Amino acid sequence: MLKNRVIVSLLVTTCLYLLAFATPSSAAPKVGIVDFENRAAYRISWHLHIGKFAADMLTTELVKSTDFEVYERKQMKSVLKEQDFGQSGRFDPSTAAQIGRLIGLDYIITGAITEFGVSEAGGGGGGVHVSKRGYHANVDVRIVDVQSGRVVFADSGAGNKASANVRVFGFGGGEKRNQKSETAVMRLAMSDVAKKIKSAGLTKKMRRSTTSNPRRASPNAVLIAHVDGKSVTLSKGTKAGLKVGQTLTIQRPKGEIKDPASGRVIKVQYTPVGEVQIVSVEASYADGRLLSGKGIKIGDEVKTSP
Repeated sequence: MLKNRVIVSLLVTTCLYLLAFATPSSAAPKVGIVDFENRAAYRISWHLHIGKFAADMLTTELVKSTDFEVYERKQMKSVLKEQDFGQSGRFDPSTAAQIGRLIGLDYIITGAITEFGVSEAGGGGGGVHVSKRGYHANVDVRIVDVQSGRVVFADSGAGNKASANVRVFGFGGGEKRNQKSETAVMRLAMSDVAKKIKSAGLTKKMRRSTTSNPRRASPNAVLIAHVDGKSVTLSKGTKAGLKVGQTLTIQRPKGEIKDPASGRVIKVQYTPVGEVQIVSVEASYADGRLLSGKGIKIGDEVKTSP
């Protein structure tokens, strides 16, 4: 009986140890990965979705590292669809930052497939022909800090795979071009990128910065997405009930009130910092004119209810 208890105790301890290392720590930065843009010239039918496959592969690599808390890609797509952003990968830093703030991320990862294809070379004589088929993939990746909208990391990754084909008087074997080999080189390229992200010293910088991030806004919050003098752009439009002529208060969180027992936030306290009047509205955004306030910045919330 004592022996069984010892074994059970050891198993429980081992499981807890493994779980601690399989789960990202609370200091791990929260990142979201959008579909990569496909800029490669070489394309066949299944390549229409290669940008999605590339993003999925990078997600897998970063989750395995446990250095990052990766936002679920299905939820990401749902948010992008709701906000009319699409999923093409064609996001400038400002747009990427806006998306990240909407869903409470620290960083958005975007990228592009710059090369993806097959090359062949060969020769021979006397009835013998030797050819070499090469598969290659190159990708670019950028990481955007959602608070500042700055690109804080940029690099590229590559994957290569070769196979030989020998034919004698038209007979012989060798690998034919196939989706499996093409997928393999893309995975190599994404693995290369993931290693660079993890080893470039960026992880520690991310962790330091995430500990001081302000409270994250609700996905339904209307935020200041762009500021240009007295002109501002809001992150929501008619879908959020915004109308031309509305005058709304711009506010900034100043503190939180928590339940002493559970530690759960029960109320957020705000400080008014200005007013904005809506001058034009589209489905997913609105343009406004500042009536008052100084130092209005991207990420400030707009109060839409009394």
